[in-house]
Amino acid sequence: MNIVLTNTSDPQVLQLFSEHDDFMLDFLGDDKGIYTRYSENENIENVWIAYEQDMPIGCIAFRKKSPDVGEVKRLFIRKDCRGKGISKQLFSVLESHAKAQNCCKLFLDTRITLEPAVSLYRSLGFEIVFQQGLYIQMEMTI
Repeated sequence: MNIVLTNTSDPQVLQLFSEHDDFMLDFLGDDKGIYTRYSENENIENVWIAYEQDMPIGCIAFRKKSPDVGEVKRLFIRKDCRGKGISKQLFSVLESHAKAQNCCKLFLDTRITLEPAVSLYRSLGFEIVFQQGLYIQMEMTI
């Protein structure tokens, strides 16, 4: 596997973001009205794509939330590639970048019902710091 830094103008990033959005809309079902598809308004600064045999299989994105807090965005692994530790490898690259950007915390938001994601984030050191209904915010110190 190879992980490559790119940006939101990369067509492969846009394709992975679109697949992520489709997954989320399907997952949310009747609650899909609360979800917003990717737009440039997210101000994502960096994106890393994981490749397996030159095929993009997943991504993770980063942006600064404040001078010392980074935000994890749009972690997505294609269904047939899940369970191989790719998310952890992508996160490790993002965490190293965040440290180099002088971040001391990482932040993300998700839904408590996305159990595999919440479990992954907890295993990485994230803790829930806010919950409203099914929506949660998680943070970790780095």
